[in-house]
Amino acid sequence: MSILNLETKIAAAEKLLNEKSQLLSHEANFALELSINSLRSHINDLSFQLKTAKEQRKKEVVELRLIGHEVDNGTVPLELLANISKYFSGLITAASAKLKLGQDFSGVIPSEITYPLNLRFADIGQGSSRLFITGDTSPDLFGESLLESSLNGLFELLNSDLNKSLSDQVHFLGIRSTHNLAEFLKVLRKKNIELELSWTAPNQTKHFWKGRRDKIQILENLLDGFNSTEPINTIVAGVVELISCSGKLDIKQDNGEIIKVSYSKKLFSDVRKLRLGDRVKLDCIEVIVFNTSTEERKNKYSLGRILSE
Repeated sequence: MSILNLETKIAAAEKLLNEKSQLLSHEANFALELSINSLRSHINDLSFQLKTAKEQRKKEVVELRLIGHEVDNGTVPLELLANISKYFSGLITAASAKLKLGQDFSGVIPSEITYPLNLRFADIGQGSSRLFITGDTSPDLFGESLLESSLNGLFELLNSDLNKSLSDQVHFLGIRSTHNLAEFLKVLRKKNIELELSWTAPNQTKHFWKGRRDKIQILENLLDGFNSTEPINTIVAGVVELISCSGKLDIKQDNGEIIKVSYSKKLFSDVRKLRLGDRVKLDCIEVIVFNTSTEERKNKYSLGRILSE
């Protein structure tokens, strides 16, 4: 079965599980309990198949096509290649650390993050300055891949409407990753180089971004202005409105306000036990993500642990 089919079946089964769990929360029903247990076993089996399929895929391949006077002859100056590699690797590893650990990581990123990614400069394509970077898919027990999630987040940010808030995408990737992306774009801008970035995801979704000179400069300036306050602990309590396997929870508070909470890969198994409609109390890490150039400020929440309600 293809990765796309497996992901589609898992999404449909998880939606059905949430619906049945919500019914069970209102009344005891032995037959419904059996159905839910069977559905959970089915999801576990599909997740194992997904993990196996992604292990067989092995590699993710990202293509960077450089367009500009300095690279028109199909070669790349060594200093330019070194800087591009440094900041692209930095944005991916920092994003992966954020997704794995739940918050920005300062200092040297641990080998438990960098080793499974195995980022490598693979090749320069013939006839033009096309750089190929590879990394290991390395799915976890649930078929989730840190590299895949980081690349999805990167393309979501790059293809966002620049006239709207980018704080959600910035919080997802993390400030450290975002600043590496800004430096990556700055390298391109200083050399008057445009970029075509492409990647085909495991489910065959084709991701593409064309960075023209003007767009590169605008995005660089926007991202460079982002920062965040020191994290503090806070309690978020309410009813679960949304559970996403991409690392997002929506909690409806008693006053009707929806609080969006992100959660790291290490908490995935705990979050899977939650059901739509559950009342929960969450120990969260709160930061204010702000942009000095646009004066935008937004509170962002990351899950620390699930407390008993």
